[in-house]
Amino acid sequence: MNIVEEQGKFRRGRILRILAESNSQGASAPLIRSMVRSWGYKADSDTVAIDLAWLSRHGFATLREVGGIEMSCITQSGREIVCGDLTVPGVALLDD
Repeated sequence: MNIVEEQGKFRRGRILRILAESNSQGASAPLIRSMVRSWGYKADSDTVAIDLAWLSRHGFATLREVGGIEMSCITQSGREIVCGDLTVPGVALLDD
């Protein structure tokens, strides 16, 4: 596994943590991108969109558009990953 794949796993884990800490409306893609960048990860619009789509496709987050802005919410499976009750390939968490 190369560094880009490893970063992707940790970036998706960070996105799930952001969503877990968000209110019931979730978080917007621009907010997620800004927060992920603040942790030093590559987070251009396409990268974040791909990660959100990946999380949605695997049932860890939901996506919807509100006023032209992509919004995402965590699912119960996503919460189980953040809590450490579920481990899946493609998502890694850092101990904060």
